[in-house]
Amino acid sequence: MAGGNTKKAVAKAPAGKAEQEVDAQKLRLVKLIEEVGEKAPANLRPHIRTAAPYLATVWVYFTMALPYVIQGIQITQELLAKLPEKILWAFVGFLVCFFGGVFPATIAAVEAWQLCGGKEALVHVAELWNEFQKVQDASKKDDDADADKDGKADVSEMTPQQLVQRKIAVAMMTVEPERISTAVGGLYIGWVGVLAILKIQFAKTVTLGEIIGGAIYKPASKFEPMIETMVPQEYSKWVPVGLRWTIKLMAISTAWMIQRVISAIHSSIRGGLMFGKYLVDYLHETGYLKAETKDTYIDEAIGWGVAFLGFLTQCAFGFHVPFLFNIFLWPLQLVEAIVVYSVAY
Repeated sequence: MAGGNTKKAVAKAPAGKAEQEVDAQKLRLVKLIEEVGEKAPANLRPHIRTAAPYLATVWVYFTMALPYVIQGIQITQELLAKLPEKILWAFVGFLVCFFGGVFPATIAAVEAWQLCGGKEALVHVAELWNEFQKVQDASKKDDDADADKDGKADVSEMTPQQLVQRKIAVAMMTVEPERISTAVGGLYIGWVGVLAILKIQFAKTVTLGEIIGGAIYKPASKFEPMIETMVPQEYSKWVPVGLRWTIKLMAISTAWMIQRVISAIHSSIRGGLMFGKYLVDYLHETGYLKAETKDTYIDEAIGWGVAFLGFLTQCAFGFHVPFLFNIFLWPLQLVEAIVVYSVAY
């Protein structure tokens, strides 16, 4: 029994140590956030202090999960690299067919990004990630430093202000300024180019939203006096602005829904035909099908059938990501929301 208890204690020890390290990291981050928050406007400081523990927790677990996410991406890339090229493109066509109306802005952004230097952007992201890892490693070493040899880490004996200054100094001594400047500048220029292309591409959508909003606001403005009587007098001046922006947001959302339907039709046809073509090409190369795509209508039949099914599926789910898929595709949903907001507003 004693031996079993000893084994359990030994097994639990690393977990306890890991939890202590996480808690210590959270406390340091809370100090950093609170110290930075002291320079914010007075009315925001209490909110920053309240949010500091939550922000620290999110950041700690984000940095803990990030290596696993990157590892998962690398494994996925390795698996995709092993697939035949035509099967890979058929899979891409299938995804576009069934999700094109859900992520129209994201798909357009990816296409625009390719025109604005997508490969260079990946290099810039990799450089920034390397610099971030260098700072993380240096910060961890600094957390364990004990210059005065008193058995306590130096960072645990610092005031929040000293801790902020120390971490800034560590980061500045670790990174390569020119590399960061080049990477950030390249990404910014690429993003500006993408936004310019998207604003032109979706100008009709935004204009339609503005027109719908203007048409609805005119009759709706007659209700402003009634709404003003329902709010405190000191806030009544905000009623026209609030009503106008509420209607504008609803109108632009309606315009984007119309755009999603149009994009769903286009992406279903485009993705379906792409799927049919590459699938038939692969079957021909492997000997399962004798006829080539130029000699048969099988690829068109498959393509149009999948396109019809893809559009119906998107309509059935209301042009939203269905349950279970949204667990894995939430990053794309976040990107879609950011791109739509950037283009529309």
